[in-house]
Amino acid sequence: MPAHRLARPDRRPDGADLRRLRVPDRRRPQPPGRRRDGVRRTAATAATAASLGAFAATGCGGGARSLPEPLAPTVASLRDPLLVAQASSRPRQPSRLLFSWSVREPDFRGAGAGVARVEPPDRARLDLFLDNGETAGVAVLVGDELRIPTAVSDDLIPPPPLLWAVFGVFRPGLDAAFVDGAVADGTLTAEYALPAAGRVRFRVEGGTVREAELVENGRVVERVETSDRHDGSYPAEAAYRNLPAYREVKLELESFEYVDPFPPDIWSPSGS
Repeated sequence: MPAHRLARPDRRPDGADLRRLRVPDRRRPQPPGRRRDGVRRTAATAATAASLGAFAATGCGGGARSLPEPLAPTVASLRDPLLVAQASSRPRQPSRLLFSWSVREPDFRGAGAGVARVEPPDRARLDLFLDNGETAGVAVLVGDELRIPTAVSDDLIPPPPLLWAVFGVFRPGLDAAFVDGAVADGTLTAEYALPAAGRVRFRVEGGTVREAELVENGRVVERVETSDRHDGSYPAEAAYRNLPAYREVKLELESFEYVDPFPPDIWSPSGS
């Protein structure tokens, strides 16, 4: 199937002629959920159906089955919009995306090229490249599990719910709990509590995540913002900001194509 071009079609698919600057390895302290082997298994955020359909025991004796506890009014009223947001934003076909990326920090500026591979229902891989062909970043999502090789810096990679948001996907995860939300003028907002600590907030418009935030101790610490989807596919632009680190990473989609399913081994990067 022919590739869909968005901008600067003269770029080669392998990215070899794209400008890239080496990203210094600024290892940050290991956040909660980061294993020593380099795989960040951040507490997966909750699948909407799981948080909406949870049952509570009522303590009935005599062997009687527990009855489901009524849903809170907010949860009940948002059941359909939340499920629709998940269904409308999820990937539909295996896709390969080519993009340019840049990073800005207080004492550093850099730019490069990358490729993303996305496969329904819940797999995605992001590769960032340097001008000499070396890898500046690798991240693989398998459901809500984030896999990052130990030899690669994770400075440019957001946690799973925010990384899914880069692709426009509303995926809170399997283990978080719905807290609150609303629908107004076609915009859905939803907030979930993470199992370990913190919360994640989403703003969904037109079947795509337009903003996702990680909140710790009442303060936004990481944020992803996206533009409209191109041709109903993926956001044309995405920006990831780590506020405490004063770091901003921007991605600009240049082309995408629908492809055959990927080899299974790409979802297990070497060293993860």
